[in-house]
Amino acid sequence: MTDLYAALWGLLGSSVAEALNLSASMRPTGPRSRWRWPWRSRADRPVMLVAIALRLFAGFGLTAALGNSGQLPNATAAFAVGVTTPLVVAKFFQAIPVSGPGTQQHPEPPLPGARQSDGESEEALSRSRGSNAAR
Repeated sequence: MTDLYAALWGLLGSSVAEALNLSASMRPTGPRSRWRWPWRSRADRPVMLVAIALRLFAGFGLTAALGNSGQLPNATAAFAVGVTTPLVVAKFFQAIPVSGPGTQQHPEPPLPGARQSDGESEEALSRSRGSNAAR
C-alpha cells in the first residue's frame, strides 16, 4: 500500500472519529430547542476548529508515515490507525500537566508522618488492620 493511499484512508478514519466526537459534544439547550455546537461563543469556534484540523492532520501524517514504511498491509489497517490517532493524541495531551503563570499549582499532599517506634502505635495499627500479630 502506498503512503498516499494510506494517508487518505487515515484521514478518512480521523474524520470519522472527529465527527463522532463532535456529535457527542453537541447538546440541545432545552427540551424543545435546537442542538448547539460545542463552542460556547463565537470566539471559541476558531480555536476548536484548529484543534480538530490538527487532529485530522495527525491521523493523516501518522498513516502516511506508517504506509511509507510498509507497516500497513491494507486499507482497513490504515483506517484503524486514522480512527485511533485523534483519540491517542487527546489522551496524551490530557496526561501532560499544564504549568505556567496563568495556572494554579496544587500543593503537594503532605507525606505521611514517620512511624513511631513505641509499641503502642504499632499495636493500634495492627488492630485497625484486623491483625493479631502485635498482641
